[in-house]
Amino acid sequence: MFRPFLPVSTESSESSELPYRVRVHPRARHVRLRIDPRQGLIVTVPARFDRRRIPALLADRAEWIRRVQDGQAAIRNDHEPALLGNRPARISLPAIDREWSVDYRTTRRRRLALEEQTDRLVFHLPALADDALDQRISVALKKWLLASGRHTLPQWVAHLAAAHGFRYGAVRVRNQRSRWGSCSSRGDLSINARLLFCPAPACEYVLVHELVHTVHPDHSPAFWNRVAELVPDYQRQQSALTNAWLCLPEWV
Repeated sequence: MFRPFLPVSTESSESSELPYRVRVHPRARHVRLRIDPRQGLIVTVPARFDRRRIPALLADRAEWIRRVQDGQAAIRNDHEPALLGNRPARISLPAIDREWSVDYRTTRRRRLALEEQTDRLVFHLPALADDALDQRISVALKKWLLASGRHTLPQWVAHLAAAHGFRYGAVRVRNQRSRWGSCSSRGDLSINARLLFCPAPACEYVLVHELVHTVHPDHSPAFWNRVAELVPDYQRQQSALTNAWLCLPEWV
């Protein structure tokens, strides 16, 4: 399983200087901090942890938290604004080396429609409030991204498996919030369509990572040795995945 981050908690607090969310994990043994560019600071705690201790812990880590936040903001600020937002002017999918410009046209239609051309996406927008339109645009783009992933990623997996001698079960492409990919005990692969926003080498690393799990189900030394054989710069690709996740557009 390859996770960019853990799922979000259902609790939040604004009582400290640093707003945060709490995620209770039944198998957690220690407090863990994670900073997501859109969801903020997430604190993972064991089930019986005294949450009154959290503000003091955050105060001790305040310098680290702000340094990470500043670093994430710098990475995102370096990303082209036209690719971000709820209504992007362009969509770029580096994994498959494709790019589309996006047009938004107001019409008298009652329903939003998305028309895909060779290098252009055209939205035909009904007369609705901006918030409602943004939500419908997001839904349409997610469906479009999922279709793009289902069209390309299973073929990529098949090519890699044939090249390196892996056997696997089904390949399912989803729009997942908490992981790049996973492999079941039966060898079925689940791949995140958001990988299309990653550079091609980083996307391929995730696919190889999950294929290696068909032989080595855990993250043992044998697993990482095999990954390193197939992707010698896998640590570099892990950094590229982190940067790609930080720069996902709002509509995703």
